[in-house]
Amino acid sequence: MKKESVSLLAITNLFPVPWAPHRASFNQQQFALLAEQFPFRIMVLVPWLEWLKHRKDCSNNTERCYVPYFYLPRFGRRLTPYFQAISLWFKRKWIKQSNPSHIIASWAYPDAVACLMLAEKFNAKVLVKAHGTDVNENTEFPARRKQMAHWLNQAQTVFCASKALAAKLVATGIDPAKICVNYNGVNPNIFYPATTDQQTGDMVFIGNLLTTKGVYELLDAYQQSQANSLNEHFPALHYIGQGPEKQKIAERIQALGLEKQVFLHGALPLQEVAARLRTAKLLILPSYREGVPNVVLEALASGVPAIATDVGGIPEVVSKETGILVPVKDGTALSAAIDKALRHPWSKTALQEHAKQFSWPKNIGTFISRMNLDA
Repeated sequence: MKKESVSLLAITNLFPVPWAPHRASFNQQQFALLAEQFPFRIMVLVPWLEWLKHRKDCSNNTERCYVPYFYLPRFGRRLTPYFQAISLWFKRKWIKQSNPSHIIASWAYPDAVACLMLAEKFNAKVLVKAHGTDVNENTEFPARRKQMAHWLNQAQTVFCASKALAAKLVATGIDPAKICVNYNGVNPNIFYPATTDQQTGDMVFIGNLLTTKGVYELLDAYQQSQANSLNEHFPALHYIGQGPEKQKIAERIQALGLEKQVFLHGALPLQEVAARLRTAKLLILPSYREGVPNVVLEALASGVPAIATDVGGIPEVVSKETGILVPVKDGTALSAAIDKALRHPWSKTALQEHAKQFSWPKNIGTFISRMNLDA
């Protein structure tokens, strides 16, 4: 296939929307770079309840199309790919006008499964992006795992954000030849170290405010470390992100009397996240499961060490020179790691050098190479 005949269509739930403009900035960055080389359009999958609430903001044009889909919130999750496929089929005229040679299905389940169900109808090759939770959570359910094993093997390539994620997909039954580990990149023009006088010495958590992100273990560990510290100017803790646990976290902060030390900022634009990160002393991410969180790579590029749980692909990017790994759901170990990290003389230069291997040009080069344009 000649490069001139390539046209890309991304289909995903993982993309900024008017009511959540800071969602999935890594996809936004990668897609923008691909759009510099190929005609590029996107379909944003939106759960029907979310769409009903924000439908006035869902304005379609020739470059972007919002696709509401039905789902059953508690039961019947294995049916979601079918509901998504039906919704996409109703938008087939828009898809045919886009005339994609390749569909980028970013989120292995259910999004990618739905795309693969329809790929032949549009004579398009499918490139799947697996991120973390889409695989780690859904492969725990036999029906969903079986669907993934069948449909992901129909993809041209399945890109994985980590080696750990790739291994899990192979164990699920995906052909290893179809799998390509492709780490996300970091934009060095946005994420870079602060000067010494800019650093606040505070700690930051960046991510969705979910129980599975370890938000409560972090709060308990912070309280323990602060109580044990002899430093009367103990660093503050900043939660950056939005999510269903925000109100409960706020109530817990108040109950612990930490209103002057722990702050909730909500979701912030990428530039503000970068500014907060580069002036921080530590990034802390005690998730229960992950792929390779982009925020860890961004922290290292900013010269900030990471304390994170020993899960998923995190050990692939965090070593003893760049951070500290702790067990899942272990507040005591997390507190000890905070104490140790605050005392350790981290090298900003070493952290930044380590992060240079995670670049967007490298990511895009790997991505395009697996499109088999010479075939």
